[in-house]
Amino acid sequence: MLGRVLGARLTSVDFVLDYLILGFDEKGALTTLVWPEVSVAGNVLKFGMQGYRDRLCDLIGQVVSEVHVAEDETIAISFGDKRLRIPLQQRQLPGERAIFKAPKHELHIW
Repeated sequence: MLGRVLGARLTSVDFVLDYLILGFDEKGALTTLVWPEVSVAGNVLKFGMQGYRDRLCDLIGQVVSEVHVAEDETIAISFGDKRLRIPLQQRQLPGERAIFKAPKHELHIW
């Protein structure tokens, strides 16, 4: 289901207390309770590092060139040479770790 964002632009990055919502054109939105790692030009930034939020926001307007969910439940979203990596298994608490909501009320929950 997450593959539907392939070719879409990242149109929004919403920081909400302890989670993040990534919007993709009119293709859907990914809410994640695991903070993504941002990789730009080989430099990896993690939540809490200086410049992290700026790097996330710099992706707004970029087109998704690749999207993949690995067997270990790591979501990888590429924007050319820039990449988001969301290792969902880092969240050990019970309940949802990520929710992808697509048009027409389609949901996928990890």
